Amino acid sequence: MADVKKTLPPSTAQAWGVASILDSCDGELEQLERETRAACRRLAAGTADGAGCALWERELGLPVREDLPPDVRRALIAIALEGRETCTPERLKRHLGRMLEGEITLTEAFADYGISLAAQVEHFAVASLKQVETVLRQAVPAHLAVSLSAAAQAATRPASGRGTAVGMNLEITTEEEVT
Repeated sequence: MADVKKTLPPSTAQAWGVASILDSCDGELEQLERETRAACRRLAAGTADGAGCALWERELGLPVREDLPPDVRRALIAIALEGRETCTPERLKRHLGRMLEGEITLTEAFADYGISLAAQVEHFAVASLKQVETVLRQAVPAHLAVSLSAAAQAATRPASGRGTAVGMNLEITTEEEVT
């Protein structure tokens, strides 16, 4: 455990008793360090595994969504963590970019106290647009109305036996107060 010895004053690190103890514990200390780093990776918001995501979701008051892939859960956790920041157009576009891959356009309607978001979606990272709407409701201040228009090209999935319409257009409009 040479790293520990480097953190000690030279006279202490080289002292016969201390050096002997550190040398004898070397393997265990390295194992502890490896396990600590692995636990940090499993629990950090950006790299959390399923159990780590569940801890973050409970802590942030989000529904525990074990049915979603970990990368989607991590994206929703990141958005919730950013929820304490000031709402800006860049932040809203960043939120949408984590959930909908594609071209995103944001138009502010100052006179109408509203925001319009349009997305040409190449890939949906979340399971449904309802989740996108929920995130937008949480991110946008209460005095603003928000509308989202999303267009996507989709193909049939033979393995699932489910098909989707090519050129699907979906519009979510929120007229009520956003909270």
